[in-house]
Amino acid sequence: MSRTSTLAFLTLDHHVVHGRADDVALSDDDGDLTFADLLDQVASLAGALRLLGLTDGDTLRIELTGRARVVAVLAALRLQVVPGDDGASIAGDPASATIGDEEVPWDLLRGLGRTDPLPAPAADLDGVERWRVEHPDVIDALLDGATLQV
Repeated sequence: MSRTSTLAFLTLDHHVVHGRADDVALSDDDGDLTFADLLDQVASLAGALRLLGLTDGDTLRIELTGRARVVAVLAALRLQVVPGDDGASIAGDPASATIGDEEVPWDLLRGLGRTDPLPAPAADLDGVERWRVEHPDVIDALLDGATLQV
C-alpha cells in the first residue's frame, strides 16, 4: 500500500494535496479549522507523541472530547498506534498525555511536535483500522471531505 492510500493520508493530507487546504474541516465554539490547519495540529501532536517514545503498534487510550479528541485520534492514526487501555493515555481537563512515568500537558504537546511533525505513514499497520471503528464520526466524515461539527 502506498503512502497516498493509507487511512491517515486519506483523512487529511489527501484533501490538502488536492486543493482543499483552505476548506473548513472542523468547526466548533472556538472557530473553524481548515484542512491545512487541522493537518498541522495533527502532524505536530503525532510528532510530539513520537518524541515522547510512542511508536508503531503501541497502545493509546484517548479520553477527550471536542476538538482535542479529533486531533488526538487523527494523531494516533498517523503515529500508527492502536487503541487500548494498557499503554499511554491522553485524557483529562485540561488534557495531558501520560507516557510511562511522564505526564505532559496538552499545551506543551502542541508546541513540542511543531519542530518535527510526523508525515503520513507509508502503510497502515495491523490494528490502526480500530480507530475508524471506535471513532467513525471523525474518520468517516473526513474521508468523505465533510466538515466536522464538534
